[in-house]
Amino acid sequence: MRYLKAVFLLLIYNLSFSQGSITLQDKPFVFNRPIDSVIWNTLKADVAFRELNMQEQMLFYWTNLMRQNPQTFYNDIVKEFIRQFPEANKPEVKSLERDIQKLKTPLPLLLPDANLGRMSAEHARDLSRRNGVISHRSSSGRDFVQRLKEVGSFRCGAENLFIGNPNPLEALITLLIDYGVPDKGHRVNLLDPTFERMGVSFSSLSNKKLVLVQVFACK
Repeated sequence: MRYLKAVFLLLIYNLSFSQGSITLQDKPFVFNRPIDSVIWNTLKADVAFRELNMQEQMLFYWTNLMRQNPQTFYNDIVKEFIRQFPEANKPEVKSLERDIQKLKTPLPLLLPDANLGRMSAEHARDLSRRNGVISHRSSSGRDFVQRLKEVGSFRCGAENLFIGNPNPLEALITLLIDYGVPDKGHRVNLLDPTFERMGVSFSSLSNKKLVLVQVFACK
């Protein structure tokens, strides 16, 4: 069995915090489809994107594919995930469908930001060194607001944290469904139309487990 855990923190005018988890069968999520060349080439044209590793690039790709057409993503990918992992078919899946139906789409692309990338990488390494502790506060005592202010002037921002399987698509689906999180904070961040920039970083805890830090921001 695999245990996936995720937390989020949202900063606009105030802060909130939630966490959730789900246990899945110990097997990979298998999904194959052609890459959307428009999204991929748009991302690849950005220097900050080209500096990411493949795992991080794929999280950028899947996140933006989802935001371009959330309903299609739900029908084609989330439903396939539930088919392969029937134990994941919980009430949060239906609530995701309802939230997606309310969206005005497409949502803006989330483009890479080098400063947010460095921020996410630093925090991912910090959490990994602390054996995967879930916290928006660094080991030096800096909270999310302080860390965000250190890397730029942003009007709003948010941070998702995830610990689990090193499959970028599975991590995204888990954050999007948001198991056990009453206010669906990860989902809110992923579907927020005000965000324009993103930084992501993975840091390994073991061969089968990693820490993901995903930072969103708007100018």
